[in-house]
Parts: sequence; C-alpha cells; structure tokens
Amino acid sequence: MNMNKQTVWLVTMLTLMVVLSAYYIVTGPVEPADQVAVQDEDEGGDDVEVKTKEKDQPDTGEEKDTSAKEAESDYFVGYQLQRNSLRSKMTEEYMKVLTDPESSKKELKKAEAKIDELMKVDKTESVMEDLIRNEGFRDAVVISGKDQSVDVIVQSDKLSNNQVVQLIGMVKKQMDVPATKVSVAYRE
Repeated sequence: MNMNKQTVWLVTMLTLMVVLSAYYIVTGPVEPADQVAVQDEDEGGDDVEVKTKEKDQPDTGEEKDTSAKEAESDYFVGYQLQRNSLRSKMTEEYMKVLTDPESSKKELKKAEAKIDELMKVDKTESVMEDLIRNEGFRDAVVISGKDQSVDVIVQSDKLSNNQVVQLIGMVKKQMDVPATKVSVAYRE
C-alpha cells in the first residue's frame, strides 16, 4: 500500500498543528522580561496589574512570593511540555515509517494506529485538564498509563476527601477507566 503524498503531508501538518497548539496553550503569550504580571488576589477579581521592577528599587519580598507561585506553576507547564515533547518524538518516529517507501502494509497500519492512539490520548488528557481547571483548581496534569491507569496532579494548597472523590469520578466518567486505576495527588 503506497501512501499518497498528499495524505502523508496532511497527517504531518495535522500533527505539527496539534503540537504547536498545545505548546502555545501551555506557554501562553510571552511578556517582556522586565515586567512581572501580578494577579490582584485581595479583590478576588480578574484584574491584572503589571509591575515593572526597577533596578534600584529595594527588594520587598513581593517579587519572591510571585516567583514562588510562578515556580510552582512552572512545574505543571514543564510537565505538560515534557509530555508533549515526548509524544511529538513518538509521532515523528511513526511518521518516518509512514513516509518510508519500503515499509510493509502491516508496518504502515501499525504506525497509523499508533499515531491515532497518541492523538486520542493527548486530546483526552487536555480535555480532562481543562475540566479540572474549570472545577476551580489553578492547574492540573493528567497522565495516562499503559495499563489503563490515570494519574492526576492538581495545583492546590490542600485536597479534601470530597475533592478527591469528585476528581476520581470525573476521570472515571470522561476517560472510561475504573476508579481503582485513578490516583490523585496535589502540589502547591
């Protein structure tokens, strides 16, 4: 079975689009290095105040608090980027099989199935992470294992038993996995 060049090109472009979209969603817009965005938490609103740190300003500790929050958020962003990078490399390997004219029909079908599976898992995890954020958590990472296990890590100061049960129920419903295969953890 010879793959049509247009089909291979289309699959390659779709894969690239998914990877770049995930990267942009995870990283967001880039801000200048001399500005730090600080969320006004006292008012509970969505106002964002941009503060510029002058070189001769005294260090009040406010920047340290902000950088600690950013560091914790970086854990989740870093994990998501690492996962996306690994998936991108795996997809690239399967694309090499698809574009190799000497690949057998069996190898081509297997590579197509693996790419489809990777895209499905990636989409499912992204949707699940968005649903968890919509439940009021600052950030989340959902990791699907090979043995149908799912690990969920949420960004929170603490996690009550009710929240754990709620998260397990959401994962069970959305990802169709047994509750015994879902583990939930939190990280500040």
